[in-house]
Amino acid sequence: MKYGPFLTNNFSRIVTISEGISLLNQSDRQDLGLNLSNIVFATDFLESSRLALDYAVAFAHHYNASLTILHAFELSAEAAEAELRSHKPSLSREMASQRLEAFASGVRRVGITVRVDLRDGDPCAAVLGSVTDNKADLLVLGTHGVYRGLEHLLVGSNAEKILHSAKCPTLTVGRHVMAGLDLGLNASQILLVSDFTAGGANAAAYALSLGRDLAVPVELIQAVSENTPADPDRLRAAAEEFCKQLARNPSVPHRDWCDPDYHLRRRLPTNEILELAKLSANSLMVLGVQSVSRLNRHLQTSLAYELVARASCPLISIHD
Repeated sequence: MKYGPFLTNNFSRIVTISEGISLLNQSDRQDLGLNLSNIVFATDFLESSRLALDYAVAFAHHYNASLTILHAFELSAEAAEAELRSHKPSLSREMASQRLEAFASGVRRVGITVRVDLRDGDPCAAVLGSVTDNKADLLVLGTHGVYRGLEHLLVGSNAEKILHSAKCPTLTVGRHVMAGLDLGLNASQILLVSDFTAGGANAAAYALSLGRDLAVPVELIQAVSENTPADPDRLRAAAEEFCKQLARNPSVPHRDWCDPDYHLRRRLPTNEILELAKLSANSLMVLGVQSVSRLNRHLQTSLAYELVARASCPLISIHD
């Protein structure tokens, strides 16, 4: 991928991580790869969610996974009363069911096993419930993939609840992601954004496994923010602890990944990371997020929101 002059000059210290991956034999690749058997895709039937469906289908095709297409809706008081009186589905429920089946029929034509999941009630609870009930290994959302739109949810508690409570990685497709994805899931690289935390270490392991599965390089970026220790000794201690966590994971392909200096050399301010995200159309971005309360929201929460809003590639958030 080619970047403009600004990014080329400022990101010269980002190094593509491909050494060591090619040395793995085929059995190692299978052992260290991702196990994606069940994928949940949440839709509100808007046109903007169709690109997210393309990614859900591409991942399901690549990993031979089953796909659950979820739609969450809230019945009006009149419709709920009509169902209670007649003991029959309301027109709203029947129409939602028909549209869900139409989505599923199109996907089944490409040979993917598809289930439908129609739920009424709170959209966030419906999404999290579907993830749990379907034992999802990946949740896929479009910019307007949940009820009133993820952009609305970004400023409220629902998005936080989804991003921090879903029991699986979450792939979010923002409004600036380019269309044209095919079943081959032909990404050119994985962009790993970390920050010396446990969530970052989990994201690193996931990104390396995904890069290995897709046979594409992984580029490592360590985010620098106001929460990054300014004291050199504290920063090195954070990097050393991060490397200890990485060393426990067998998917780490190269000894440099366990060298604190290796990571310290790959720090970038968040504003430069956001600029990079805008120009990474043919990539997949992986980011660690913290499972914390709203009052103690971590840097990566706000960075994840910013990346979803601005990135030209999908974002996969990994929980600590």
